[in-house]
Amino acid sequence: MLLKDKVIVISGVGPGLGRKLTLLCVNEGAKVAIGCRNTAFLDSLVADVKAIGGEVVSSPTDVKDVAQCKTLVEAAAKAFGRIDGLVNSAYQYAPAQFEDADLTTWSATMDVTCFGALRMAQAAIPHLKKAGGGSIVNVSTMETRKNRAGEGAYAIPKAALEMATRQMAFELGKYKIRVNSTLMGWMWGVPVENALKGFAEQSGTPLQTIIDGVVTQIPLGEIPTDDDCAKSVVFFLSDYSNVVTGAALNVNGGEYMSP
Repeated sequence: MLLKDKVIVISGVGPGLGRKLTLLCVNEGAKVAIGCRNTAFLDSLVADVKAIGGEVVSSPTDVKDVAQCKTLVEAAAKAFGRIDGLVNSAYQYAPAQFEDADLTTWSATMDVTCFGALRMAQAAIPHLKKAGGGSIVNVSTMETRKNRAGEGAYAIPKAALEMATRQMAFELGKYKIRVNSTLMGWMWGVPVENALKGFAEQSGTPLQTIIDGVVTQIPLGEIPTDDDCAKSVVFFLSDYSNVVTGAALNVNGGEYMSP
């Protein structure tokens, strides 16, 4: 088990990557603390974790609120005695072409996607230091490398988060705290499936045609699944990445390859 006896905090859990990552961490031996704004979803995921014999605590968490970030972290430390890892996956999505965009909305996405991760990291750092080190993983996106029209409010905060990843890695290395990011592309799961169905309905194009168009851009010839993408996060949480920090890993089937 890659995460045996580790305690992992995951913010922004949802029905896609967040859920699969939570269950994968448990299957790899971790105890987990999960947070998001949707209390009904949290309760459902807690039940899923307990159904496979996992140990879990949850706390409703809006990452814009410092107190709620601290409450989630403290719930983990109180329940399990320590914290070994933090995954920042909370984000806010507001598609709009730049020339028409309400930049107040863009500021709000920055507050959630980037500064929300920073708030969570500050809450976790004392516990990671106490544990003798640990891992912070910031979930980013391929769209910081491969632009798409209308995606600025999503990609720009993620790009800022990648810079924050490197800054934290530089400053926190002396405490043996590693900070890395994963650049996710298309991830086949509930959110992406629903999004592609929406594209198909709006354009009058068959869903399979839309899927085939996405797949043609991916050298591995398939849309990576939430399950497979979650494995990259677990790698960074595990001791297999003990000397890796400040890195950004492409997790997109080869659709974008770093030069």
